[in-house]
Amino acid sequence: MARNDEASTESEERAARNEVVFREANEKLESKRLELDIGGPTPFLCECGNPDCTELIRLSLEQYEHVRSRANRFLIATGHYALDAVTIEEHAGYLVVEKHGIAGRIAEEDNRRT
Repeated sequence: MARNDEASTESEERAARNEVVFREANEKLESKRLELDIGGPTPFLCECGNPDCTELIRLSLEQYEHVRSRANRFLIATGHYALDAVTIEEHAGYLVVEKHGIAGRIAEEDNRRT
């Protein structure tokens, strides 16, 4: 593998791991809201690969569960970029994307729901 290919692969893996970290934070938010029986929209973090992203997306717990119905699906703010992703659904203010390639593999390997 050429040096540029290795750097590209490492960059993709780093972005995918960042996305998983955001997803894990959202899982904790969801769990705490369920535990406290708090209704209404929950402010979930955008799960894009940008480690500096702080965009919040307000969804019901049912809407977030729909996003998480598959391990390789992520919640992304409209206009944000997700590496190796295909947009599955478009909603007001957010997208549901499905990850493929390295990012999809990492998402499935690091899925705590299985």
